[in-house]
Amino acid sequence: MELFATTALIALLSAVVATILGYPIGNWLAGTGRKTRQLVSAFLLVPFLLPAFLIGITLLPLQPNAFNSITGILWIIGAHVFMNVGFMARVVSANQIPADQMEAASLDGASGLIKRFAIELPQQLAGMLSAGLLVALYSATSYGLVLTLGAGRVDTLETEIATAALRDLDLSLALALALLQTALTLCFFYLARSIGAEPTPLFGEKETASTGSKLGGVLAALLLAAIVIVFAGVFVRAITYGPGLVENFANLAGRGGRQILNISVAEAALNSLRNLLVAALIALPVAWLAAGRKKTSYLVLLPIGISPVVYGLVFLVLSGYLPSALSGTWLLVPIVQSLFLIPLSYQVLRPARQSVSTEIKDAALLDGAFGWKMFTQVEGPLVRKPLSVAAAFVALGSLGEFGAASFLAYGSQATLPLVMFRLISRPGPENLGMAMAAASLFIAVALAVVWIISLEARTQRQER
Repeated sequence: MELFATTALIALLSAVVATILGYPIGNWLAGTGRKTRQLVSAFLLVPFLLPAFLIGITLLPLQPNAFNSITGILWIIGAHVFMNVGFMARVVSANQIPADQMEAASLDGASGLIKRFAIELPQQLAGMLSAGLLVALYSATSYGLVLTLGAGRVDTLETEIATAALRDLDLSLALALALLQTALTLCFFYLARSIGAEPTPLFGEKETASTGSKLGGVLAALLLAAIVIVFAGVFVRAITYGPGLVENFANLAGRGGRQILNISVAEAALNSLRNLLVAALIALPVAWLAAGRKKTSYLVLLPIGISPVVYGLVFLVLSGYLPSALSGTWLLVPIVQSLFLIPLSYQVLRPARQSVSTEIKDAALLDGAFGWKMFTQVEGPLVRKPLSVAAAFVALGSLGEFGAASFLAYGSQATLPLVMFRLISRPGPENLGMAMAAASLFIAVALAVVWIISLEARTQRQER
């Protein structure tokens, strides 16, 4: 129960702090010009798109050598907040109140403070609670981050599941802890449903009358500075650690100092790309179909709160009962990854599909647009931006998945996060230099994805 309480505390505090900081930043974003909003939003979203273990790697060199479990928990919560504040701010910015409502309130004599807390906040609350639920679920299942920043001094349900299953071979204890972790997820969902959480758009183009937020501007500047400092530190370490920049990147084709890896970093990256394609082919169609239903399905969101470590453990136990053509292959990893990528895609696609006018769909049906035609000629073009965002989230989520892969990917099937963690957990400047070089590439890919999403938004506006 101490592990249960620690995991719940980390998740709840991470979500609450990210929401409190994200609200003024989101209001400030909404009050800026369109170009500024796009540019700042892109940078703020980069930490959210990166895998948790990679955030742990980037912050690890900043952590003091001497710390206890309390300070370790604070570091983990701080890392979660660093990852998710930009996401919360984007949710708030995309769900501002229409300008006509604010103008009507001004005509009735409402002050700025009253408009903010009596008109805006109540209407934004459902979306903020839904985003907060997502942050809490991610924070409760960030196995790689706890492993890197906890340094053995912070134990959560996830780390103990892995220890019981992989080190002690105590599957009964591991399964009992997995049930506790699932119970924690159910508690979060019950809480979210009881207070009215509802998925809302991440990218809105409404005409708003937001006056911005001075506090949000200050917090946004501090957050942007932190993002630049942290990520610049990774690039600097890729240059200065080990034999230097060129050799660190060249060494990615090798197996590290003293051949500590079973496969090279480049081969592991190819494994991750292969898993990504299969996971996306499963997750995106399922999320698309679920997002088209009239009622919000919390059952679709449920898998995101079950730890990848739990999935890995369950599939490891079941592998003996699965067909040999499946249990002994790499396919298990992307199948498991798709289970918790479906809810993430659903969170993005649900508001987008629901916003498509029923009149448009009914007219298309009368013209004979069914199934694939409805998707390619009617709904798909209308929700192209959210669809590309969902695809980007799935891609980066699969590439950076650590927990399930630690149970199911081994030998020549190891993924990029596994070999990166092995590199930082072994001494030697050559290994650390390789890890920082790989992390730099990961960050560059995330920046490219965010930039492509931003270009997509501009293209859509030009077409309109």
